[in-house]
Amino acid sequence: MNNDIKQVSLADMFPVMEEQLKNGGNVIFKPKGISMLPLIRQGIDSVLIKKPEFPLKKYDIPLFRRNDGSFILHRILKVRSDGTYVICGDNQTVKEYGVKDEQIIGVVAGIYRDKKLVPVSNFVYKIYSRSLWIRRLWRKSFIRRAFKGVLRRCGLIK
Repeated sequence: MNNDIKQVSLADMFPVMEEQLKNGGNVIFKPKGISMLPLIRQGIDSVLIKKPEFPLKKYDIPLFRRNDGSFILHRILKVRSDGTYVICGDNQTVKEYGVKDEQIIGVVAGIYRDKKLVPVSNFVYKIYSRSLWIRRLWRKSFIRRAFKGVLRRCGLIK
């Protein structure tokens, strides 16, 4: 690891991130964990977070803070009539219910893959994010091999 780079936890950076987003700025960081595979790869990809515009929409990926203090980056599967969200990671099957606007810090505006920004407005990204069956099939290796060439050409995988 480069000696000029210091790793800090998201909790330590939260006050700075919150201030930056509140003032209309953006934040970039590398998420940890495998819950958003294959879209976001731990230690490789970075995410561009912007200030959320409420109410969020289905398929948005908010960065939110659970009641236990942990930071989570998962996709919205449903916006409920009471204004809360049903959220789940792309690589997970257990849904999280009752996430509120006040827990949400920011929302993903893009993903950096190999130093190239793939915005959430990208056509292939939109198809991917709206196709739960594709994400579930991704786990099956023969399907992953079939789609890998297409996704590689679009810059969504390496």
